[in-house]
Amino acid sequence: MSDLLSLCKDVLSEAGEAEAEIYLSVAERGCARFASGELGQHMQLSEPQAAVRVAHGRRVAETVTSRLDREALVLAVHDTARAARLVPEVEGFPGFTGAGDAVAGSPPRYAEATATATPEERVRRLAPALDAIRAAGLVSAGLLETSRSAHAVMTTGGCARSHEATVASFRVWALETPGAGGAAGYGGHLHRDVRALRVEEESERAVRICKASLDPVSLDEGTYDVVMEPEAVTELLEWLAAIAFGAPEVEQGTSPMAGRLGERITGEAVDIAEDPCDPSELGFGAPFDREGTRKTRVPLVEKGVARAILYDRTYAARLGAASTGSALLPPGGIGPTSLVMGGGTATGVDELLSGIERGLYICRLHYVNGFLEPRRAVMTGLTRDGCFLVEKGKIARAVGNMRFTDSFLEALTRCDAMTRTRKAVATWWSDVGAFVAPAIRIRGLTFNGRSQEAWR
Repeated sequence: MSDLLSLCKDVLSEAGEAEAEIYLSVAERGCARFASGELGQHMQLSEPQAAVRVAHGRRVAETVTSRLDREALVLAVHDTARAARLVPEVEGFPGFTGAGDAVAGSPPRYAEATATATPEERVRRLAPALDAIRAAGLVSAGLLETSRSAHAVMTTGGCARSHEATVASFRVWALETPGAGGAAGYGGHLHRDVRALRVEEESERAVRICKASLDPVSLDEGTYDVVMEPEAVTELLEWLAAIAFGAPEVEQGTSPMAGRLGERITGEAVDIAEDPCDPSELGFGAPFDREGTRKTRVPLVEKGVARAILYDRTYAARLGAASTGSALLPPGGIGPTSLVMGGGTATGVDELLSGIERGLYICRLHYVNGFLEPRRAVMTGLTRDGCFLVEKGKIARAVGNMRFTDSFLEALTRCDAMTRTRKAVATWWSDVGAFVAPAIRIRGLTFNGRSQEAWR
């Protein structure tokens, strides 16, 4: 970690630019992947990345490279400096981050057991999952991954920040058949410590869902009360993050938050925050952003009321606000890395189901599109890996996958219960971030197509 900061310092000194910023990251990943019930692939990857910015006044250019040797980075600074003379000015650009306050009280994000995990250990931890799924007469697929990442940012203005984190993740599918089609159940867990992964528990869940998903019935389109597991909820939160909470979308008027700060936009039970500082096992994310700005908890929606949006330094200066530490590496723009939805009072999914006379229980979603009508947060997508008809508070039988189309925010106004427990689900755009959500119950979600027919 200190080596990255030293490298930044050497490069900036040798390059000699008056106003420059370097962000360096290295992720070391180890992965054991399995399919058709057998371990098939072991990988050890090193993923270096550098993002270099140079400013001439308000003209700012950027270069991204995977080479982290000193000579290549100095060359990148020089090339970026030449480009900075040619690009248009950036409205509101306030310069790069200065020394400011040090990042204090960085939350725990590192586990030595994950950082030093070996291929043999990953296989040993996977073995119970493969054995349990095979014993159930099903086919397993998935992976167990451990990663260690180091991040550093430095500017010619005196900012110097560094951070190191580990993440361990386990994903498993129990499948009726090794090919396409057939029933499927999913389990997954995310933790900074590989020893804490709930491999056996999540494998049992995948088996249970797969077996319950055999011989699904077809259901007509319509409006159904639904219970969604955290994996389904975080899929929708990811899209909400993309369209709603960033300052650019608010400024352009495409965000459902635009012009509505202080107004109720969801049900009173809903709280959504960017919280990269959570010290619990659900906490993921670095303590600073790519600009070196210290992150803090930002309440975005409180008791259903829109409270805040996310800024980088430029948009904060342009709109008269303070940066929330939400600048993302290219091509990310501005957005959350650690979005969390508050929990409720329900003891579990069974309690949520007990309040449904006739509806659906949804384990996961995919092929979600949140760009249909961003101003209302209208989204469409398909259920997957477990969709069930609920009758009189109990799961009745499996249902073929169905397509929903509805406003997620408007659906949250009809959210009347959530579980107390929540789950962290990894995001695809961040090495160290994750979104957190409970299972939720929504009244009257719209499905606009008859479900798939039975596979048999």
